[in-house]
Amino acid sequence: ISSTVLPNLTIKLPVDETGKPDFLYMETYIKNLESKVSSSLTNLKSAKKSAHSYKIDTTKWKRFHLYDDCLFDIDSGTKLDKVKMRTNNPTINFVGRANANNGITTCVDLIEDIPPYEAGNMTLSLGGEYLGSCFVQKKPFYTSQNVVVLIPKWNMPFGVKMFISCMVFKESRTYYKAFIDELNRHIKRDFSFYLPVKDDETPDWDYMENYIKDIFGKTINNPILG
Repeated sequence: ISSTVLPNLTIKLPVDETGKPDFLYMETYIKNLESKVSSSLTNLKSAKKSAHSYKIDTTKWKRFHLYDDCLFDIDSGTKLDKVKMRTNNPTINFVGRANANNGITTCVDLIEDIPPYEAGNMTLSLGGEYLGSCFVQKKPFYTSQNVVVLIPKWNMPFGVKMFISCMVFKESRTYYKAFIDELNRHIKRDFSFYLPVKDDETPDWDYMENYIKDIFGKTINNPILG
């Protein structure tokens, strides 16, 4: 847009029966919109207040490494380049260093000599703007550079995986920094995170799963989050 373009720029507006701009309609429309937004903000404030009920005492929790016997095998991922992937018959999710849509940036063709990772495994972004983004993948997938795959060492329930993904993300965003001190050189060495434990100091899997189930149940019934 420039001074030469603006004089000829046209926009669409609602009009009345005479063909003139219907200013009353425009004003009423925005007022109704403001009312709906106000209602949504009220619900959001209520949701924030209820979120305080999720606060828990973590003083007796214990630190674990992702590679511990009870947790994961850490795989380096397929390290593929999205721009070189084909999308003629896309059937496989492509997970990159993103924090939306489970990290899935596109859907690509199956590569015959590269089997995708199975659904149920987790992905973790090691660097970049969305460092620490950790997700449970629901479908088979490939990964880009700097995204590792966490393969559970046992039949880990979905709720436990979700709980761990949140703890990993929190740890990553608190103590590591994109482009300065990323997870690459820490993930298989000294990266650790907190988990709730039982009296024998082993992970309390039941607690994790039930905690996530409780959040899911309350979220579904919440007018702003459900």
